[in-house]
Amino acid sequence: MIRQLSRMQDRSLPQVARVVPLLVALLVTACGSPTTAPAATSAAATAAASAKSVVTGVTDTEVVVGSWGPQDGPAGAYGAIDRTLDAYFKMINDQGGINGRKIRFIYENDSYQPAKTVAAVKKLVEEDKVFALCGGLGTAHNAAVMDYLVSNNVPHVWPATGTTALAEPLKKNIYAVQLNYTTEATLATQYALDTMGTKKIAVFYQNDAFGKEGLDAVQAELKKRNLPAATGVSYETADTNFSAQALKLQTSGADTVILYAVPKPGGSIIAEMGKIGYAPKLLSSSVINDPSIFQLAGTAINGMLIEAYLPAFDDTSNPKIVEYQAFMAKYAPKEQIGGFTEAGYTYGQVFIEALKRAGKELTREGFMTNLDQMQNFTGSLVPSLSYSPTDHAGVKAAYFQAAKDGKFVTVTGYITLK
Repeated sequence: MIRQLSRMQDRSLPQVARVVPLLVALLVTACGSPTTAPAATSAAATAAASAKSVVTGVTDTEVVVGSWGPQDGPAGAYGAIDRTLDAYFKMINDQGGINGRKIRFIYENDSYQPAKTVAAVKKLVEEDKVFALCGGLGTAHNAAVMDYLVSNNVPHVWPATGTTALAEPLKKNIYAVQLNYTTEATLATQYALDTMGTKKIAVFYQNDAFGKEGLDAVQAELKKRNLPAATGVSYETADTNFSAQALKLQTSGADTVILYAVPKPGGSIIAEMGKIGYAPKLLSSSVINDPSIFQLAGTAINGMLIEAYLPAFDDTSNPKIVEYQAFMAKYAPKEQIGGFTEAGYTYGQVFIEALKRAGKELTREGFMTNLDQMQNFTGSLVPSLSYSPTDHAGVKAAYFQAAKDGKFVTVTGYITLK
């Protein structure tokens, strides 16, 4: 009898096991569960937090940074900028990176052709998934991709151009540093007229937004003083012979020529003027402030004044220049000490400072917010750098150096517009 009862109890257990959970489920449904909803909410919150934590170009161990510029062509000398920036990031990685992350730097060669710039930048943004850009070079080249970068909210620190279009009107994600060409050309015109005794000016300029901004600023200053307009003589980036332009400059009767040209054309026009015995006073934009220009121009460059906004790259009385040269010896020994490598090194300093300030929880918005709060930063070769939410213009002063026997000799202190 006992055994029979036991067998009946055993058979009834599965039925009870099925019925009890069903009753519980019905009760929970009827009354509303105090535990199920929070659990679901918690899962959703976790998923949302996970989605928010994904930042383009950023992992726990890496930040992807991009750039572009010419490694060949008429502006190929500028290739040293990206190569030096690459070396600077390698030094930072050797030191452990920033906030636990190493930098993976990708730079593209656009051969100084805006159409190639567009393709390069789309690759960097859409395929390489860069967090930010640093040092993308060229006026027309930046113009070709600026709207794209703005619409994609990709930060660009220190575009390698002095076009005023970087900062006017303000663009939330673009941070200029280089002295703009309008200020630079106005300073050159003022100095020529007020200090050098200039009577008539001609401008040798690249026939694009870069060269035209320089020309326009010269003309504006002359008009302001009720003086005759300068003679403008242009060149195309594909030009290789500049003898015709040298003759036009000579026949203009100008006693002063201001150059808005990249290295090969700039050096070539100086050499051509020397060949035909035309020796005007020369002033140049900072864009050719590099020892490479001496080989291109020859002895006719002696006496030319050139603008600079970074400290003299060979001034070893400056501790910051000693550090720069020590870095070059260790991380970029094949590159030349000069304005282009000095620029690449300084780009790196400013970008790394912004990365440090952005902290461990790195986002594009946080990165830009911290840049907007940068005031009187003196930790780079830029004497002082400030931004605000309404001002991304960067440097506003320059000084003049004179070309003499293969070197640039500083002849003024920093000056600003009158």
